Amino acid sequence: MSPRTLRASAACCVFVLVSVLGCGSDSGDGNATDTSTTESAPSESGSPGSDTSTGAGGHVVVGESVEPGQAVIVSASNVDGETAERASALVDQKSVDAFVSATDARLAADVRTAIEEVQVPDDSTLFGAVVSVGCHTPTGITWSTTFEGIEVAPVLPKSKVQCLVPVTSVALFLVPS
Repeated sequence: MSPRTLRASAACCVFVLVSVLGCGSDSGDGNATDTSTTESAPSESGSPGSDTSTGAGGHVVVGESVEPGQAVIVSASNVDGETAERASALVDQKSVDAFVSATDARLAADVRTAIEEVQVPDDSTLFGAVVSVGCHTPTGITWSTTFEGIEVAPVLPKSKVQCLVPVTSVALFLVPS
């Protein structure tokens, strides 16, 4: 077998192996699960939710519900999406409609459901952003107030796993008013 044929065969085997392994699993309900190990990056001050009471910014961990210091990540695999540098205020039905209009219908339905479940305190505003399109679901987010609005970035697990089917992750979190 020639070296060229051998390289082509090896490349094909690697492609098939990566296709079979992927980077997670899709439960069929539009929610992807990440099978890699996760490590959360610490916040700048070392404590989740730091600086959130001032409105200046902070680190928010991913949890089961949207409450101060905790965010919910709604994810789906193999849907279109582009990350946003700034979060959108989700204050009424019009702003929610505008926010989900650019996402895949499957993901949009899950995001709408998650938004409906949020109890927004009087002293806070609900924000949302597509924070990640890639192999991993964020373990947290960081946000900060700027002149342009609320800037948001994902805290991603450390992993060297590569995947072929990206997971689009939307973060929903509260910012003090």
